[in-house]
Amino acid sequence: MTLKERLYRFRSFWIFPLAAALLLYITSRSEPQGRGQNLLWLVPAGMLIWTLMEYLLHRFVFHSHVLIQNPWLREILKASHPDHHASPRDLGYLLVVPAYGAAISLVLYGLCVAILQNWFSAAGVLTGIWAGFLYYEVVHYRVHFSLAGSGLVAWQRQTHFYHHFTNNKRCFGVTSPFWDYVFRTMRPIS
Repeated sequence: MTLKERLYRFRSFWIFPLAAALLLYITSRSEPQGRGQNLLWLVPAGMLIWTLMEYLLHRFVFHSHVLIQNPWLREILKASHPDHHASPRDLGYLLVVPAYGAAISLVLYGLCVAILQNWFSAAGVLTGIWAGFLYYEVVHYRVHFSLAGSGLVAWQRQTHFYHHFTNNKRCFGVTSPFWDYVFRTMRPIS
């Protein structure tokens, strides 16, 4: 695979960090009350929010046939998730399309601004969400394309493959099992 092909295929890994740096810079200049030290809690808060979003999107949007009534909207939101389950090693269905991530990010940023009433703080939370999202992309890629026999990736792989091949109504957290434990959708212990 050429460098150009890699830059295109893994474009989220340069688009979202650049977007985060730009957004943090612009909002820090326009909001004097935005403080860099607040990023020490804003970014981790965004990462925690990401874990919940990952779980909720996976469970209630990508696997729901009832929650979203409008067929057109349901297909847009589900994106290629059913295709990913049908062809789990197809790179075309493995990584999130950056335009899809950007569209969701715009909505999330608007919600963060509305809740936090501060552009810089919202940018800090969104940066954490993006960091969590990129971690998800790495884990999801490694789970499907590595043969890790031990460690965290092996455990994530085992759990995610349980979801793929045994019971798609369990194990919705790819990067973390926390919300699966909270909502009792974890894989049964054998």
